[in-house]
Amino acid sequence: MGGSTNTGGAGYEIIMQSPLDQLVSFLDLFGDKYKVHNLCSERLYDASLFEGKVASFPFDDLNCPPIHLITLFCRSAYAWLKEDIENVVVVHCKAGMARTGLMISSLLLYLKFFPTTEESIDHYNQKRCFDGKGLVLPSQIRYIKYFECILTYFNGENPPGRRCMLRGFRLHRCPYWIRPSMTVSNHNGVLFSTKDHPRTKGLLPEDYWFSAPKKGVMVFALPGKLGLTELVGEFKIHFHNHQGDFYCWLNTTMMENRKVFTNNDLDGFDKRKLPSPGFQVEVVITTAMVLRRPTLNLLLRNQMKAQVPNHPQMTGVELLLHKNVQAPEINKRMMCSQIDDVFSDSEAEESGSAKSRRAEAPAVGPVASTTASSESNTKPDQISSLTNATEQPKTCVSGGNAPGLEASSTKSDVFSFGDDEDYGSE
Repeated sequence: MGGSTNTGGAGYEIIMQSPLDQLVSFLDLFGDKYKVHNLCSERLYDASLFEGKVASFPFDDLNCPPIHLITLFCRSAYAWLKEDIENVVVVHCKAGMARTGLMISSLLLYLKFFPTTEESIDHYNQKRCFDGKGLVLPSQIRYIKYFECILTYFNGENPPGRRCMLRGFRLHRCPYWIRPSMTVSNHNGVLFSTKDHPRTKGLLPEDYWFSAPKKGVMVFALPGKLGLTELVGEFKIHFHNHQGDFYCWLNTTMMENRKVFTNNDLDGFDKRKLPSPGFQVEVVITTAMVLRRPTLNLLLRNQMKAQVPNHPQMTGVELLLHKNVQAPEINKRMMCSQIDDVFSDSEAEESGSAKSRRAEAPAVGPVASTTASSESNTKPDQISSLTNATEQPKTCVSGGNAPGLEASSTKSDVFSFGDDEDYGSE
């Protein structure tokens, strides 16, 4: 490979900051044996300058690419290298460090130069920078581990995104000066924002973070709602705070329903003005339960017929189209009843009907539930180990309740998301 892996730290910086014609002259040293891979979303250029040998895999600086883009990049680079033993791959972003490091470390795994993410990143960092700190952003490192999972458990094919509902967040060992607003997004745009949601719009962050009384855990959720937003596959959580923003990129297919992140797992947290030792963020999601079509139709018809008692023989389609029938609300309530117990910490806490529903519901993705059994497949456990699952914490500092949502804050699910044993209010 050429470009960022064989020119050294200072030398490479000089090349990238030189005029484009000087870069072209440098690459001419390789004759027609090079191909440029541009990772910049902010900068495109005329491919004819490099005789058309340019491939673009753009994504934003200090962020992660769509996971399929890593696969496409690796296949493109491999195809070029395989054509001729003298071919070189030239990879660049803006500074030739973070985004370039993510892709090259992934390529080293793809080509089987190294067996693990850690070894691949360490090799890249040592070759790229004198201080060994080329690729250090936690989410970008996490995405290389995701890619290692794809190579290991999915034969290099990108798995479908697991459909989930984002229930909310917990802040553990949280000092009083961290009360962030939040934006949840994916590569297509914003999915949820506390600044725009009707329940939180116009409120200060201190007003919608609840203090769970039993354990002193700061919690954000929408009482009475199914969740904040639906998630499928990759998503980004951005915490906005006056002491400095922090964020993380995640993937529903590669994570547990309850995942705890330390401050070392959060992008940008090390640049905040005030230190917060021991601070942790817990992200709580639940797998969307999919009902079989006949069951769904029967439940809908029975509940909708109650709204139109004078027309007992109406078909399911006629009921859905009837002006007096509130089908979306029925659907929402029904989905709520299907996932009420998803966050139970042990099978002993689940009701018999809940277990039977879970047994009948099809699993979505490699991680379908946080509840483990002796007969379950080992892949979810292996994936979670590979992506550094963190043990659930037990303590933190409590704060105040939100005045605007105080009437709803007495509900146990606001504090516990269903796992009352550990976090429920007293």
